Amino acid sequence: MRDLCSILGAEEWDYSVFYRVKLLAPIRYLIQAVKTFIKLVESRPNVVIVQNPPIFATLTCVIYSRIYPVKTIIDHHSVWSMDRIITNPIVKFLVNWVEKFCISRADLNTTYTECWECVLNRIGARKALTVYDFVNEEWTKEADFSFTKSLPEDRRVIAVPCSGGHALERPDLLIEACKDLNATVVITGAKKFLQKHIGKARELNVENVVFAGFLSDEQYRGLIAFCDFAADSSLQPFGIPHVITEALAAGRPIIVGRNPAVEKLLGEKCPFIVPENDVDSFRRAFVLAFENQNEYVELAARFFKELKRRREIQLRKLFKFLSRGLLSEAGPCSRVALLNEVHIGN
Repeated sequence: MRDLCSILGAEEWDYSVFYRVKLLAPIRYLIQAVKTFIKLVESRPNVVIVQNPPIFATLTCVIYSRIYPVKTIIDHHSVWSMDRIITNPIVKFLVNWVEKFCISRADLNTTYTECWECVLNRIGARKALTVYDFVNEEWTKEADFSFTKSLPEDRRVIAVPCSGGHALERPDLLIEACKDLNATVVITGAKKFLQKHIGKARELNVENVVFAGFLSDEQYRGLIAFCDFAADSSLQPFGIPHVITEALAAGRPIIVGRNPAVEKLLGEKCPFIVPENDVDSFRRAFVLAFENQNEYVELAARFFKELKRRREIQLRKLFKFLSRGLLSEAGPCSRVALLNEVHIGN
């Protein structure tokens, strides 16, 4: 989202309230909808880019676009009704209906994986584009290495970013897989959301895992730039972990769980992707990576170069669409607003 914000010169609005407080979710969505609508009426942007989830902020923008002349772009980091964390059939039906309504009426739907693009087209999007989440090589320039000074010097460091709030995040797989390896596993994210995994480490009597807590953005960048490997074991079926791009931009190889979106990003035969999302596969992947660390570093550089090339093609498609459609119709002095829900966590 912020990538699109900087590219288009958009003004960013963030209405995150009561984040992670599930009981207050209805109030959160109502507040987001009201504040979003008021801001839209006051600012009258020509183009609005809104994130999904939260789907009801998206609905507000679509409804507003039927009242005032504004072009709507929905940026999807998932299709919420397909998310496994929604189990109530009534809620799932409601969210599914709202999503289909919004997707079919948006001027453009963007997403960060080809898999979600296929889903959006199937749902009824008039136009859908994939634009990878991305950071460039300068991402580590403001890195703060103060946290890394406390890590053992005689072990490799494996960085595992984890917000801890999603049911499909599985750092427990990495905790168990790395138990007997000569490496320090650093798991970031607020500890109050990681208590289950902290308990798992204690249960297994693991001594080489560090729960770093929430790191500042600069400290997090320092960890990624310092580590030998990054890792992600999320079981999200179509997601691409942000840490993939971050690690590759810092020149660090990453060991990552297999899913269709990651396979499309890196290639089915990429050695960074484990064959199966289980403890033994991750353990074997790390052993192989340790034995071939120099080759993996070279591979990381090549993958980043290819990822950068493909994203430039995606951006050209986006600009071509915008110049021919949205921005040309909106006028030469277009005001672009971007609505974002910030998710707190490393």
